[in-house]
Amino acid sequence: MSKYLVRKAAIKDIPFLVEVVVAAEKSGSDKLSYSTLFNLPEQKAKELIKSMFEEEIDGCEFSLSSFLIVEHSGQPVAAFGGWIETLNEDNMASNILKSNLISFTFGKEPMLFLKTKAAVISELVSEREPMALQLEYLYVSDDHRGKGLSNMLIEGLEKEAVAIYPALKKVQVQVYSNNDAAIAVYKKNGFTIGRSYKATNAEVLNLLPWNEKYVMEKILKN
Repeated sequence: MSKYLVRKAAIKDIPFLVEVVVAAEKSGSDKLSYSTLFNLPEQKAKELIKSMFEEEIDGCEFSLSSFLIVEHSGQPVAAFGGWIETLNEDNMASNILKSNLISFTFGKEPMLFLKTKAAVISELVSEREPMALQLEYLYVSDDHRGKGLSNMLIEGLEKEAVAIYPALKKVQVQVYSNNDAAIAVYKKNGFTIGRSYKATNAEVLNLLPWNEKYVMEKILKN
């Protein structure tokens, strides 16, 4: 049986990473925020996500450099992204980098539509903690679940981050509170629930997979 290989993501992996983002963002629902929040067909949203990865901007959710891939028989089967918040060339927060990428890529009309929904989702927006490893977009393909690949990716991202920034003390991940499977994976890897955010506007369920998010965190003892 072929072994699993953990490696850095490469340009050739971008189509797979698009599917990773879509699956992770939907979180088991049919709501893709990059479609619902911008009034775009899902296929068009996928094309724009691909374009954001192709910009190769470091330090946010759409940084190609932040992703690790698990490969099996020469094919990507799992991925997870992680970056150290504000540890980039300009010390820019990831939310600013992400916002700039979206604005540049999506164009005027989708951005205007987003503004009409901003108040609905505002209670679910949380600031990333500086100098903490931020994890985003975990995905394992169906045929390879139950093989410990999530654990491999988390361990790999932590080791990589500590090698870059030896003073790293904290790892954080955001997850919808109804995603029991993901929460169980993170708890198994030493994460606990640090904060929760809940949206009070019922319309949020037309736009996002759920109305409550947890910020889970892990303290490193390196």
